[in-house]
Amino acid sequence: MKRYFIPLLSCLLVISFLRGALSAEKKHQNEEVLATVNGKKITQADLANRLETFRSTDAETLNTIKQEILDQLITDILLEEFIDKQGLVVAPEEIEREVDQIRSNITGNQKDSGQSLEKVLAAIGSNMGEFKRSIKHSLALGKYFNNKIDDRTLEKYFDGNKSLFNGESVKVSHILIDTRDMKTQEELSHALEQIKSIKREIDLGAAFDEMAKKYSNCPSAQNGGDLGFIQRKGNLAKSFSDAAFSLRIGQVSEPVQTEYGYHLIKVTEKKEGAHVKFGDVKEKVKLAVLDEETLKLLSQLHKAAQIVINQ
Repeated sequence: MKRYFIPLLSCLLVISFLRGALSAEKKHQNEEVLATVNGKKITQADLANRLETFRSTDAETLNTIKQEILDQLITDILLEEFIDKQGLVVAPEEIEREVDQIRSNITGNQKDSGQSLEKVLAAIGSNMGEFKRSIKHSLALGKYFNNKIDDRTLEKYFDGNKSLFNGESVKVSHILIDTRDMKTQEELSHALEQIKSIKREIDLGAAFDEMAKKYSNCPSAQNGGDLGFIQRKGNLAKSFSDAAFSLRIGQVSEPVQTEYGYHLIKVTEKKEGAHVKFGDVKEKVKLAVLDEETLKLLSQLHKAAQIVINQ
C-alpha cells in the first residue's frame, strides 16, 4: 500500500497546483483592464457579465457585440458621472414605477401574450439590472432637460421636422460594403473605391438589384437589397435616413457612410405623410428633442473625457 502512496500524493499535488494555476489565470483574465474612463476601470469581468446572454452567438457577431457592449460600458460611466455632478436624484420607487408600467404594457399586449419582462429582456440580450440602469439614466436626463426645453422650443422643432411625425415613408433598397472588421486605412480606402466602382456600373446601366445580389454584404442582398418602407425617425443611422429622404424615386445615392460601412441607396417608392398638428404629437416631439439633446450631451461627454482603450 505504501508504494502507491507517494505517486498518488504527487499526482494530487500536481492536480491541486494546476487547479490553483488555472484559477489564478482566470482571475487574472477577469481583472484584465480593457479600458479606463476618467480613471475608472472597465475589466474583462465587466464585459463577460454583459456577454452572458450571448453565449450561443457565432464568433463574428460576438466580436461586434463585444465592441458595442464596451461602448455602452463607457457611456454608462460617463452618464453616472454626469448625473452625480449635476446632483440629479432618481429614487428607487421612480424606477420601480417605470418597470411596473412596462410590465403592464407587455401583459396587456396580445402579441406578447405569455411573455414576461424578463423573457423580453433576455431575448434582446439584456437583463433587469441593465434595464433599471437605463431607466435611471433616462429619468435623470429627463429631469436635467425638463427646464431647458419649453413649448416654444418644441414647436420650432416640429415646424422644421414635420416629416418625423406625419408618417411620411420611403421604400428603399441598398448595397452595403461592410467595414466593421476593417482595421487599416488601406482596407477602408479599398472599400470606398469598391462602392464607387459599383456606383459607376449602375450609372452605366447595371441593374441595382442585380448589383446588390452580387456585391452587397447585407442579408437583404438576396432580395436585391430591398429593405421595405422606412420612416425618417427609425432604427437606421441618421446619415442613411437623411440620404434616403433626399432622393427622388428611382435615384441612387452617392456612397453614404454609417457605422456598418458604405452604402448605395435607391428609393423605389414614396408615401406622403398625413396632415398633423403640433398639439396632437407634442409628446412625440418632446421625445425626439430629448433624444437629440441626449446624443449631443453624450458626444460632449465623450470628447471631454479621458478614455483609454487597451484592446
